Amino acid sequence: MNNLYRKVTIASICTALSFTLGANKEAKPATFTLTATEFFVEDIYDQNGYGTDGLGDRLLNSRYDNEFISNEGYRSIVRFPSVGKIRNTERRAFYEFNLGNLSLAPNTVISSAIFQASIPSAEALSFPELFLYLDIFGYVGNGKSDLSDFGAGVWLDRENTLIPFPDVIPKDIVDFDVTGFVNKRVSNGDPFAGFGIRVQDLGNKDSRSGIYNYGKATLGGTTNYTPSLIIETADVAEPVPEPTTIFGSALALGVGGWLKRKKLSQQNKTTPQA
Repeated sequence: MNNLYRKVTIASICTALSFTLGANKEAKPATFTLTATEFFVEDIYDQNGYGTDGLGDRLLNSRYDNEFISNEGYRSIVRFPSVGKIRNTERRAFYEFNLGNLSLAPNTVISSAIFQASIPSAEALSFPELFLYLDIFGYVGNGKSDLSDFGAGVWLDRENTLIPFPDVIPKDIVDFDVTGFVNKRVSNGDPFAGFGIRVQDLGNKDSRSGIYNYGKATLGGTTNYTPSLIIETADVAEPVPEPTTIFGSALALGVGGWLKRKKLSQQNKTTPQA
């Protein structure tokens, strides 16, 4: 009997060890790179060159729709696919990513979501011409280009497209952190995550007051022709008992067996022989 209980105790401790070591698995990260439906919307300023209604007037979804059309009749140097704000016209870029392309396994969370774009060219046209900030806005998309998307979305992040010193040059790549927004879309079951890129709005489009922010930036991709949404995931490990709990259970099993064996032994000693 002594050998039996000893074997049971050792087996219990070995089992506990195997559970502890087996449960210590690292999360398996995965990376998804999504491409989007890309389109651009322009807001054409009033004829006086100052006012604007903040609504989309012209939709561009082709690389042949490439220049701003000015009120004076000449074509601007802002080329497609660019965002820009120049006196009488503002152009914003829009990207709608199909979240249905994600195949997330159970117990998986999105740990990072980055909207990434290359900047082949950028130029600030307002003093001191050292900074050209782009804002990113998030909205629930539908996979289609709509003029009504011009003012859609909530502000998510801001990045400067220029390296101001020692020479003013465009950054190679800008990364916008949109993790919280993408998690919200996935949690709600929204099929598309939409993002709008625009030149930073200083809150006053009336250039006569001396407050304005003019400039232009061309947007491209790092692995494709268009910007990408790079999503990183991690597996959430299922909760496992603490090692102290496991060893405690094994110890209790061994001690319990020993006490039971001792009690039986005492009973055998006190029981009179027939």
